Amino acid sequence: MRSSNPVFRTLERSDAYEGSEVATYRGIVFKTATLLLLAVASGYFAITQIPIESLLPLMIGSMIVALIAVIVSTRSPRLAMPFAIIYALAEGILLGVITVMINSYVPGVAVAAMIGTASIFTVMLFLYSSRTIRVTSRFRTIMYSVLLSFLVFFILFGILSLFTTITFNVPIALGISAILIIFGALMLAIDFDRAERLVESGADKSYEWVVAVGLMVTIVWIYIELLRFLAIFSRNR
Repeated sequence: MRSSNPVFRTLERSDAYEGSEVATYRGIVFKTATLLLLAVASGYFAITQIPIESLLPLMIGSMIVALIAVIVSTRSPRLAMPFAIIYALAEGILLGVITVMINSYVPGVAVAAMIGTASIFTVMLFLYSSRTIRVTSRFRTIMYSVLLSFLVFFILFGILSLFTTITFNVPIALGISAILIIFGALMLAIDFDRAERLVESGADKSYEWVVAVGLMVTIVWIYIELLRFLAIFSRNR
C-alpha cells in the first residue's frame, strides 16, 4: 500500500482513525476543487493587484509558506483544513507569477498547459476507475524507487550547478520533461488508489483535507512540467 506521493505516505503510518464522521469521495472532490479554486483566485490577485517589483520576493515567500503548510497539513489531520487553505493560497501566488512570466515569452502556453493538465487528470481517473490501470504492490515499489531516483538526480544537479554551468539541448530537455509528466500521471493512479483505500477503511473526515492536498501536489507537478515542456517546444519551433 505504499504510495509514491510523500503526502499519502504520511497517512500510511497511521494505525487507526478517530472521529464520528468518515471520509467520503464527495468530500474529497469538494475539498480538492475548493483548493484549486483558491489557488486560481490567489494567483489572479497576485498578478493583477500586486506591483511587479514585489512579485519576486512574494514568489520566494510563497514557496516557503507552501512548503511549511504542506508539512503541517500532512502531519496533523486536525490542522489540515487551515494549512491546506494556506498552501493553496501560497501555491496559487507562486503558480500565477510563474505562469505570467512564461506566458509572456510564449503566448498561449498557459492555457494549453491547463487544458493538458485537466485532460491528463480525466484520462487517468477513467483508466483507474475502469481498472484499466491496476495499482499493485510491485507498481508502487517501482514508482517509489523512481521518485527516489528523481530526488537524487535533482540534488546532484543542484550541487553541480553551483560549480559549473550545465546545459541540455532541446531534445534532451524535452525528453526529461516528458518523463516527468508521465511520472506525474502515474502518480495520480497511485493517489486515487490511496484515496479509495482511505474511504473504504473509514478514515476520519479530517483526512479529506490531507487527501485533497496530496492530489493538488500531484496536479501542480503535472501542470508545471507541462508548462515547461510546451514552453521549450514552442520556443524551439
